Amino acid sequence: MKKTFLRLALAWLLMFSAATPALCQLVPGTSAPDFKLRNLQGKLVRLSDYAGRPAVLLIGTTWCPGCRVQMAELERSRRFLDDNRIVVLEVFIQESPGAVQKYLKNKKLPRNFEALIDDGQVHRSYRVYPIPRVLVLDGSRRIVEDTLGVDAAGLTAALRPLLDQPSGKGQ
Repeated sequence: MKKTFLRLALAWLLMFSAATPALCQLVPGTSAPDFKLRNLQGKLVRLSDYAGRPAVLLIGTTWCPGCRVQMAELERSRRFLDDNRIVVLEVFIQESPGAVQKYLKNKKLPRNFEALIDDGQVHRSYRVYPIPRVLVLDGSRRIVEDTLGVDAAGLTAALRPLLDQPSGKGQ
């Protein structure tokens, strides 16, 4: 009986852990939830402030190994992001502005990069459990892609079709 219970518990755990990423992801084609967060200078920033331009929304932390890998891929994408004026918003979950500033100090960030501090609002509304989360948004704030990390080539491939849309490059 005890062995049967353990086997069932293990099977359930494996099934649930495999399904978790899919349950957390938002549906492509739906609108990204708007939010209002503070940047590192204390200014309130809304996702809707960037309407009309494609955007990349990164969600993670300074201490997550996968988030550090994602940051390296973002740095590799910098030229494409800058040339096409893509907005990059990185939301740091429950981090202090000081820790984020220290983390970003020597990074080669895109020109249109904004670091934001999440008090839990984005964590809840975007159902962020596994990190890093990468969302590609079109100029109308519709979700094009929601993934648990993407390399530079994949990010470029997801963004390129958005540049041909009327609101692709923004103002």
